[in-house]
Amino acid sequence: MQKRNQIKFLTITAMLVALQVILGNLLQVPFLDKQYNFGFQPILIAGALLGAPAAMLVGGLGDFIGAHLFPQGAYFPGFTLTNILVGLCCGLVLHRRKLSLVRVIIAVVVSMLINWLLNSVWLSILYSANGRGYFGWLALRGPSYLVEAPANILLGYLMLKGLDKAKLNLK
Repeated sequence: MQKRNQIKFLTITAMLVALQVILGNLLQVPFLDKQYNFGFQPILIAGALLGAPAAMLVGGLGDFIGAHLFPQGAYFPGFTLTNILVGLCCGLVLHRRKLSLVRVIIAVVVSMLINWLLNSVWLSILYSANGRGYFGWLALRGPSYLVEAPANILLGYLMLKGLDKAKLNLK
């Protein structure tokens, strides 16, 4: 990669990390038993534009920085791992592939499954004293993911379609 493209790559990655911190922590909508936020979108964009390593960085750093700038309790690395795996999924499904609604649906659904399954593990570990185990967290949070997935599919597809029209590439 040429030096100019490396700078462009690093700049876009840094901007997406900052967006993930802001959209994941400051722009939250209370919904059922969890907060809906837009922090998934920068990870999806990083996966499509920059590939899996950059999307993993956006997810991981965005979660880590956001958890420390806007703490909602003690930091727990499990949630960071979840975001890293979501970045891996988005990069593998979307990067260097023709944009299609089916690919976005696959990326979002698999990412939501990763979030739902792993975050339920982390919550059952963190809040084991409240008597709700892993399956209790799954049942409690499942309906919100069913509503969240279509919203992420629509937003993600529209944003990626706009970026595709802008012919933004890093080759």
